[in-house]
Amino acid sequence: MIKRGFTLLELLVAMAIFATAGMAIMQVSSAHVRNLSQLDELTVARYIADNQMQLALLDNEWPGKDKQQGEVEMANRKWLWQQQLIKVPDEDLRQVEISVSLAETPQQLVYELKSYKGKPGG
Repeated sequence: MIKRGFTLLELLVAMAIFATAGMAIMQVSSAHVRNLSQLDELTVARYIADNQMQLALLDNEWPGKDKQQGEVEMANRKWLWQQQLIKVPDEDLRQVEISVSLAETPQQLVYELKSYKGKPGG
């Protein structure tokens, strides 16, 4: 009875195949975790922008301050927001731009929201 096993070459080829597959799985997993982190940042930044936009639209002062900025803590991180009012051709409207970034990287915008504010009737 002859026992036949794997040769050293066959084992090396099999190990190379499994190592390549393992590397591919690790890269996909890493990209997935990174995307989840970015999605989390984007969601929190959108909440902050939505909140600031609602405050800007509820403000009855016309036309309001051209630029405002502030810092808020949400989801255990510090965020910076900036609001800018921009004149448009219609004198009864202003474009409101809210931009949000992380306090540790203020030059890198995470989210930007734009809307229009109308002159309050009275």
